[in-house]
Amino acid sequence: MTNSVLQNVQPPTTILVVEDQPEVQQALRMLLAPYGHDVTLASTPEEALEDVARCRFDLVLLDMNYRRDTTSGTEGLQLLSLLRSRGIDAPVIAMTAWGSVEVAVQAMHGGACDFVQKPWDNHHLLRLVDQHIYEERRKRQIRNREEREWQEAAAVHRRLMPHDVPQFAGLSLAAISKPAGYIGGDYYDFFSMGEKLAICIGDVVGKGLPAALMMSNLQAAVKVTAAHWVAPSEVCHNVNELACSNGASDKFISFFYAVLDLPTRQLTYSNCGHNQPILLRANGSVERLHLGGTLIGLNCNEHFQEGVLQLNRGDRLLLFTDGLSEAEDADLQAYGEERLIETLRTARGSVKSVLDFVFADVNGHCKSRFQDDVTAVMLFAD
Repeated sequence: MTNSVLQNVQPPTTILVVEDQPEVQQALRMLLAPYGHDVTLASTPEEALEDVARCRFDLVLLDMNYRRDTTSGTEGLQLLSLLRSRGIDAPVIAMTAWGSVEVAVQAMHGGACDFVQKPWDNHHLLRLVDQHIYEERRKRQIRNREEREWQEAAAVHRRLMPHDVPQFAGLSLAAISKPAGYIGGDYYDFFSMGEKLAICIGDVVGKGLPAALMMSNLQAAVKVTAAHWVAPSEVCHNVNELACSNGASDKFISFFYAVLDLPTRQLTYSNCGHNQPILLRANGSVERLHLGGTLIGLNCNEHFQEGVLQLNRGDRLLLFTDGLSEAEDADLQAYGEERLIETLRTARGSVKSVLDFVFADVNGHCKSRFQDDVTAVMLFAD
């Protein structure tokens, strides 16, 4: 047999035949082998499960009835369910000599891609085999290409994040960022501007590649607008204008930008709709850094305010995205900002040790099942 679909399939292909009758097994092998198909035979569902655990198949021909159950298709349906539950995504063509519309519908609902009644028509079966193998290989190529693209995007995303955490006399910094998927929409950065240090954190509404692309635009906008003479409110104003002119109408960014004067330890900041950073004073009191304005990209005419505060020896400042405070346990209870403050109070050690302790506690709360990107920046005034 020659057809255009078969010519597009690159042999050899691997087919698992699950059939309890030796004569039928051999007939199917004799039919398929001349067309470049490598056929593996399994006589029972148990053998089939062992085979799929060892080898990846391009297609499965699955008999719906076995010696213990020759009419209802129950064993075949159970095996089909097990294959899908174990992540076997090869196309499955169900076969039975006791075909009925009911069994066919159940098989298709259970994950079969097609249904053939025995005795089969050779030309029809070969066409189905070729068609579904070709389609599955096409889908696999698309998945592989998308996987490579995601990996490349993730690598770019990692390169956009700071590689080294700057350290200064009397000041310690640490940061952590974990995307929920390959890449995320969280952003943080710190960069030196003479005797000043810029610190920022942002969170794009959404996840995945669109959020990451918008995050990279935010980073670029910050880098081209920030300077030691530019006030935080002006940086936010400029970034907001760029976001409004270039961004999508349904994509917004929570953003916090601060400049620390290193000699005086005076911190000037503007909070654009972001989670209010937590300033835990050495005496145990807590301040929240809330002054600023609304989300970046929401209102082109927004005028951002500034807050000014003095950092003193022993103060701890935590910047974070909502993926940290809103991480949920099995009962959908969020970790919460109050608990975050208490964890920050009790943690001891270096700035990195404290940040690791906070993250570990949140991670334990949600059992590592973060639903959103998680980013945090911590500063200690030593």
